[in-house]
Amino acid sequence: MTAAGPLQRAHWQHPEAAAAGVAVAAWALLLLPVPGTGTAHGGLHGSGSLLVLAAGWLLMSAAMMVPGALPAARRLALGALWSRRQRTVGIFLSVYVAVWVAFGAVAHAALWAAEGAVGIDAAALLPVALAAAAVWQVTPQKWSAARACHLLPPLPPRGAKADIACATVALRFGRNCVVSCWAIMLGTAAAPRVDLGLMALLTAIVSAEKVAARPGRLAFPTAAALVLAAVVSV
Repeated sequence: MTAAGPLQRAHWQHPEAAAAGVAVAAWALLLLPVPGTGTAHGGLHGSGSLLVLAAGWLLMSAAMMVPGALPAARRLALGALWSRRQRTVGIFLSVYVAVWVAFGAVAHAALWAAEGAVGIDAAALLPVALAAAAVWQVTPQKWSAARACHLLPPLPPRGAKADIACATVALRFGRNCVVSCWAIMLGTAAAPRVDLGLMALLTAIVSAEKVAARPGRLAFPTAAALVLAAVVSV
């Protein structure tokens, strides 16, 4: 058997592989400096360009949120026709990331308003945001939404109905994920610069909640990790 055989089977069995590559590429791009800033993406608040801010948040959303959504994308794709597997992954993750881009716009607007009202910068808001995330981790609303992320209905087999249903499921998945993870991502938005260590911690928390059979058991360990992150960020 040629090498193409195993590779083709892997491609069929893991239709989410290309999306995983996109997440890896997003992490790599976050390491690159933005011209005129001298830092990796200049800090989400430090850059004077809304375009740079938007691009940075898009990269951060892809890097942090796509890994945890890959199992859901794979489940949906494996339930689709062979010819629709890649399309299913693409629609699902595109809509899902768009939800987080919309959240980022609202989060940054709220943070700017808070900075103006209170008269402090984002660096001072970061530990507050992480502490709020730690509190949210132990609420029943948080884990109700986290468990809802594991519920994925089957999709129609083909055509526009399948596309619309996939986008609808992605919107619902994204909404539940926002309810579950809004406080964690608010901490990312409050960071005055791209902190890859903090991003890695938050990505690990979000991804673990998506794949754990009993995500509620992660409540107190993840809350403790967020409290530690809040202390370190002071």
